[in-house]
Amino acid sequence: MKTGSRPTNNWRRLLMASMPLIAGVLSGATLPPSAAEPVQPQLRADIIINAPIIVHPRDRLPQQRVRVQFVALGDDWGAVYLDNRLLYRPGNFDRRQEFWLEPGSYRLEITGITRFEVWDSGYLDVGRDDAHVLVVTFSKQAGVVRVAGDAAAWIPDQ
Repeated sequence: MKTGSRPTNNWRRLLMASMPLIAGVLSGATLPPSAAEPVQPQLRADIIINAPIIVHPRDRLPQQRVRVQFVALGDDWGAVYLDNRLLYRPGNFDRRQEFWLEPGSYRLEITGITRFEVWDSGYLDVGRDDAHVLVVTFSKQAGVVRVAGDAAAWIPDQ
């Protein structure tokens, strides 16, 4: 072994192994606490596990046609238009008429003999809330008086 020359491999290994410790001491880092020191207990929150909410759809029958009955009050002759097509004309003896309609929204217009004399107009929403029968009563003086079977089925223009 030569004296006064470069450090041997053992010294090199020792120097390289101690470099992180030397760097930590010079930077002001502290050593981790020893196992003998008590560790503060962790704060524990109440854990609530909610069960999943499962919504079972209501067993619904396939949408069925709805029976809609028109009743003309008084003795005035008129006309009932559904989606701009003449549905029927109440006269002397046919003051009550019923039809089967598919669920949906229809434009309803109730007029006198001529279409220029509009008694009432709006939308009739058929098949809402499982209502299978609607009775629409109307007259010249009052327009659409009421819709029995589903109060929210009639949506007037005014």
